[in-house]
Amino acid sequence: MKIDLTACLLCCVVSVNLFLHHHVNAQDKPTHMTFSYVDHPVIVNELIPIIRRAYLDLGIQIELVMLPAHRNLKAVESEEVDGDIAYSDVTLDGYDTLIKIEPSMVTAVIVLLCLPDIQCNKEILFDDTKGIVSTDTIYKSVQVFYSKPLSRSFYTINNLSIISELLVLKRFQYGIYVLGESQVISPDIEHLKVIELFKTQTHHTVNQKYAFMKDEISAALQRSMDKAKK
Repeated sequence: MKIDLTACLLCCVVSVNLFLHHHVNAQDKPTHMTFSYVDHPVIVNELIPIIRRAYLDLGIQIELVMLPAHRNLKAVESEEVDGDIAYSDVTLDGYDTLIKIEPSMVTAVIVLLCLPDIQCNKEILFDDTKGIVSTDTIYKSVQVFYSKPLSRSFYTINNLSIISELLVLKRFQYGIYVLGESQVISPDIEHLKVIELFKTQTHHTVNQKYAFMKDEISAALQRSMDKAKK
């Protein structure tokens, strides 16, 4: 009789725990989330529609906040926003409170842009006599990728979208930029020389408080990406 009573109590405890776990998850699942993003053609024109569709599939409305590249992950970490649309893996190290959502959304190609009539190769990155404009986030990514000390003539800004514009205006001769692997280069920069430096995967990220939704978001994201390919 004691064995039966113990088994019954254990079953009750397990049932209550499962109920409470399900109830908490259902209660915590938001109906609205806010995501940061970087002003880049691939993110704005391709990735945001995919993310928006994925969350609508989950019954969640999203709001977007454009932030300078160096602030995005910090904003997610501090819960100023709930996540970021898409961020390069090479810059995610050290952000332990961020959850990376599979699958990868796009392969990002870090490139060196040069004016058309000047020397253009990877060695420019290590030449102190060459001024190179970059965002501070991309600069850190390049630092991570290359073990050799970079040029001391890097000039960092917080707006990725104007890197190519600064070269077109001849404010700088060199710049570091990010392209999507299949991105068509826009007419305004197609006259610039483009040297591929390295590639990195890009993932959607959310704050760790949404870890219980990771698999659900991942499945919705995959469905949305599949629809985008059709």
